[in-house]
Amino acid sequence: MVRLGCKPINISLIAVYAPTNPPKGQKANIDESDTFYINLQDTVDKVPKGDMLTIVGGFNARVGKQDSQEPGNVIGPHTVDSTNENGKRLIDFCNINNLIVANTFFQHKPIHQTSWMHPGKKVWHMLDYTLVNRKFRSIVKDVRVHRTAAGTIGMDHHLLWAKVKIHLRSRRKKQHAQPIRLDSKKLRDEKVVDAFQKDIKKMQEEMANDTMTVDEKYVNFVKCIKRLGQEHFQQEQNNHRKQNEWLTDEILDIVNKKAKAFLDWL
Repeated sequence: MVRLGCKPINISLIAVYAPTNPPKGQKANIDESDTFYINLQDTVDKVPKGDMLTIVGGFNARVGKQDSQEPGNVIGPHTVDSTNENGKRLIDFCNINNLIVANTFFQHKPIHQTSWMHPGKKVWHMLDYTLVNRKFRSIVKDVRVHRTAAGTIGMDHHLLWAKVKIHLRSRRKKQHAQPIRLDSKKLRDEKVVDAFQKDIKKMQEEMANDTMTVDEKYVNFVKCIKRLGQEHFQQEQNNHRKQNEWLTDEILDIVNKKAKAFLDWL
């Protein structure tokens, strides 16, 4: 499993290769298939909730059109086979984990749907699948087989290609309220302090005649204190860049004279 750290959601990718469909009566093969899905379920259970989950690979399962109307539409309308035992396991697994078989929701020619040919019967089948969360179904734009790619890697299963378009939005940074900057000079100014105290007293008189509860009065009191403190003691904003202490008027005058002399020389 590979987990891609993205925002606002992370993406978990799982690649699989399932055992072949168990022949009738061969318990060893049945146990092997059951073990595969038990292990796969254990892996899926470790995927954090909220991740976009994609499972790709050779499931060696056949799913048929009769399953197109399964509850929740796990299987789409575009299939080429009849459901076998591994197909039933795949459908059950998808229902449990709220996944869909994305291949079956896109219409293509059989040559672009089937990924493996039976060596004896020379019949092509759809055995490789792309599974995605149902809620992320809309991001899968296409799934199809590319037969030319498999010849270069020596596999009897042809390459399954999925086109996914993800719209990831960056998280907005939380806007934090700017702290109130108090002017130390105003805090020492008796006239300003006296005006602040008078407003506090006036506020207390107004609240005494109010019908608010104790909790409501406390919240209102805190808000009023902040508002009055801001009105009386807040430092005035200076939009101009703070001038360095060493940059005096005398130095600025010398700089201007030097610039003028340079222009005259040119």
